[in-house]
Amino acid sequence: MGSSDEFVTRYAAVWNETDSGARRKAVADLWAEDGHYANVGQEYRGHEAVAQAIDEAYEDFVSKGFSFTVHSHLKNHDAIRIVWHMVPTGGGDVAAVGTEFITVDAAGRILTNYQFMDIDPGQ
Repeated sequence: MGSSDEFVTRYAAVWNETDSGARRKAVADLWAEDGHYANVGQEYRGHEAVAQAIDEAYEDFVSKGFSFTVHSHLKNHDAIRIVWHMVPTGGGDVAAVGTEFITVDAAGRILTNYQFMDIDPGQ
């Protein structure tokens, strides 16, 4: 993996990407082929499934005027913790806060990605 800053920038960008094809390419670049993503409700394994999860998040949030921004991140060997905020794209109060706990392989591609909701938009 290059710098954690570069990785985190690429990771956040995939969640905000408006083009479905570009999202799929970014997933293939970021996740290992059998990479795993787990949010609060479901688990996804492999590029197609992870891309589907990101497409769903796009439809539920980004297409409705929200963006995901990185609040902070820390790297520890092959693990990265990202704290993100979901905010209105035009500015405004934070609508949701979450934490990602990610492990990567030797090439810097995501093996596991666990999402924790710190502040849920439904609450």
